[in-house]
Parts: sequence; C-alpha cells; structure tokens
Amino acid sequence: MFYIRVVVEPGQRFGEIMSRYGLDSVKQNSVMGHKHNAHLRVNRTLLTPANSTVRRTHIIVPINIRLSIPEYRPVIDLVNGLRPHSVGATGPAILTHGLSIRITRNLGRGIGLNWIQTVRKLNNPDKDAPVEFVDAGHNRRPFYIQPPTGQAAPAETSDVPCGPIATAPNTGIDFTATTTLAVLVGDRIILAAGKTWGYEIGAKMTLPLGVREKPRRDATTADFDNQLHILRKGVNQFGDPTGRGLNYLLPPSPGSIIS
Repeated sequence: MFYIRVVVEPGQRFGEIMSRYGLDSVKQNSVMGHKHNAHLRVNRTLLTPANSTVRRTHIIVPINIRLSIPEYRPVIDLVNGLRPHSVGATGPAILTHGLSIRITRNLGRGIGLNWIQTVRKLNNPDKDAPVEFVDAGHNRRPFYIQPPTGQAAPAETSDVPCGPIATAPNTGIDFTATTTLAVLVGDRIILAAGKTWGYEIGAKMTLPLGVREKPRRDATTADFDNQLHILRKGVNQFGDPTGRGLNYLLPPSPGSIIS
C-alpha cells in the first residue's frame, strides 16, 4: 500500500475526492481517521467525507490495490478475436488460437484508476509489427481500456489475444502481456498493481497442445521495469503513437506518500 496527497479546494467534498480512487463510504470514513489526516480535525472534531472544506487543504488517500484473474482459458476457433476467422473456412485459417483472460480489482469504480497493457510478441507472422508495444487497439491511446472523459474505468478488464496456428512445432506466436491498474494523480500515471500472463500457439487444432498457457502471476519489479520501457517507446501494435511523453511512474515503495 502507498499513499497519495491530493489537494482539496474550498467547496470540494472529501468523499468525492476519495471516490475518484474507488473508495466506498466505509473506506472513506476510515481514511478520515488515519494518522496522516490528523490535520483534518477542527476543534478536535473529525471531519466526515461529506464535509466541504472551509479553506484549501489536502487529504492523504491510501491506495491498496489487489488484482485477481477469475478467467484464464485457452481457446481455439475464436468467435470474438481481433479478426475472427473460423477454422476450416475458405482461405488460410488465421487468428484462430488464443487465450481468454479476465482481470478484476478490489476497489470500486473511480476516474483516478485505469488499465494499461503492454505486450511482448515473438514469432509474429507480421514481420513489420513491433515486438514490444502498448496494447491500445485502434484508438491510439495509452490505456488498454479508455472510458469517456470524466467517466470511471471498468472494475475489470478482459482480452482475447489471438494468432494463427503454428505451421510447425516451436514456430507459433509467443505472447506475454503485463496488465496493470494505474492510478492517475494529476499528470502522473502510477503503475500500481499488475498481472503478467501469456501463451504460446502450437501446431495442433486441439487443446491443450494448440494453445499452451503460461503461468499467470503478480507482476515483478522486472515486469514493471519492462512495462515502463515499452510505455516510453509509445507505440501500439500498428506502430501508431500512444503517448510517448506521458509521465509514467513505477510502483512506489510500500508506505510512500506521493505528492
């Protein structure tokens, strides 16, 4: 867990500030009583999340994010892939093998939270495609899921990346992704918590030999370092820009306060 210091302007409510980061009313009341927020007492009375401030102040908001993967399933003959193409249809069977994944988080909806995904893709049949890229789809944005401005990000993210069947053993796509929940603080994008996962495509039309899943795990320091490296390259899988100059930060040390 780390903390962020958020400026509260006169007229703003503490609860509205904390809800940006997915904190519900129970967690908000707990935050108000935290030792870092002792300055929010007025005449020895603790302010509540519903109070509006009488002067400019700040609040320390704890960020304690946990991610889980309730679905992690190899699939063949995708119907919801990037470019669906049924196995056995006329023409080459391309983009038919992949892995369906769903990642959820513990916090509620909040506009100060968002998902980012970066990818390392080896043996890509498109030789002009970058090996490492920000998985931003066609919208040229840095976030894997980008809600409309001012709207909260979804509480979960899902993906079904896919590729063609391998033409021979050990020639199929090797796909590794790191999916991170980022915390947005001003112009900073903090990589807060992440999962690293992936799969390899085999030369079979049946499971499990057709799609070999890699172990899913919490992102390590090395994973975050590599994600930051890819984000700062700032290109998606089509070579389009995704925000090379954005201010990305590695996960803070536990107990840190980010201003």
